[in-house]
Amino acid sequence: MPCCRTSDPSEGFRALSQPQRHGSHGRKPWRYVRAIVILLHTLFIGIIFLLDSSLQTQIRQGKWYVISYGVLVLLTLVQYLYTANSSPGYLTDMLRAGSGMHATFINTVTISKQATPKNGSLHSTISPRKIEQQSATPSMLLQMMDLYPPGSSSRDMTCSSCHLIQPPRTKHCHDCDKCVLQFDHHCTWLGTCIGKRNHCRFWWYLFEQATLTVWTAALYVQFLHLDMKESWLKGLTGLIVLVPLILVVIVLLILLMLHTYLALTNQTTYEIARRKRISYLRGVPVKAHPFSKGICRNLYDLCLSRQKGYVLEAVPPLEELEDRARPYTCRDIMCCRCC
Repeated sequence: MPCCRTSDPSEGFRALSQPQRHGSHGRKPWRYVRAIVILLHTLFIGIIFLLDSSLQTQIRQGKWYVISYGVLVLLTLVQYLYTANSSPGYLTDMLRAGSGMHATFINTVTISKQATPKNGSLHSTISPRKIEQQSATPSMLLQMMDLYPPGSSSRDMTCSSCHLIQPPRTKHCHDCDKCVLQFDHHCTWLGTCIGKRNHCRFWWYLFEQATLTVWTAALYVQFLHLDMKESWLKGLTGLIVLVPLILVVIVLLILLMLHTYLALTNQTTYEIARRKRISYLRGVPVKAHPFSKGICRNLYDLCLSRQKGYVLEAVPPLEELEDRARPYTCRDIMCCRCC
């Protein structure tokens, strides 16, 4: 995470009123991506309907499964545009919302901590969870600093590009030129970042897109199996289109499984890929998921939570992380420890 030292947390608050450098350039390279995506959908879907005359007949007859296929195509494109136009949750938006109105921040744990200056070891005790409401002031930035483990340097908290204090799980995206809360990745296909605010929408888009692509590939396979003998040219065209379509299916299914795992464990792609480079995750046990609250709560927070404002998650103390990393016992399984 690119960082620099800041001497005064209020500097980050004052930076909100300053114009962002290159802030409007981040999305320009992706202005034609959506048109290309719609064109590719039209190409792959249109070719199979041109090749297979039986599908054209089924459309005229109003067959329910062909109509269902058309509805799925429409839903996938709508979900794509909905996700592409959604905000991932920018740090500047959170601070502006806090300065204009009362925003709610949930500190998952409040830690009284001591750090030894030599090795930064943790000696933490956990007090009950609490919910605080406050306006975005320099004191709020100080509270964000308290979300980090004891002994953390201000270099690990401050973005060198935005000059803002970053809560844990936040990363500066150089494509959008903004700090993104709970940063997952910058999606070239969508032309936007995936983060705290739109990860659930991204999962639904992957699910719908994977379902549509598998269904389309199945139509090509059906055509090649039944009608290839009638015209070798049509069969060759269908085969040429089917090969890249199968590759797309494989990629989409892998992404869908990955992001399903991330949703169940409350992790991000960036945290998995750069775990050793993120300062507050270096001492976390390998088998521990630092921000997981159980499968049910993770899914609720991802997709069903109606919490207004922004939820900031503190890095749990080392004792709690070591406890999460211990092997499962029969009692853990019966008590649904993972949930």
